[in-house]
Amino acid sequence: MTDWEAAGLENSWTMPSAAWWKRLPLVRHIRALAGAYAVQRWYAAGPGSIGLRTGYDEWVLAGIWQGKERAL
Repeated sequence: MTDWEAAGLENSWTMPSAAWWKRLPLVRHIRALAGAYAVQRWYAAGPGSIGLRTGYDEWVLAGIWQGKERAL
């Protein structure tokens, strides 16, 4: 079991689902990078700046990068 899988089980997190074409290697890498940028903006200046980070956002982004999203 990887650290990523262990974190998901420990926190009862599940990956969102995505269409097959969104799970293709190049597409998922671009989506993960765009998502990381959006998360950083959210926590830097948006409403998320007053919230606490749980690690879920980073966990999902790592899962997207690795192609771990569930099929629709």
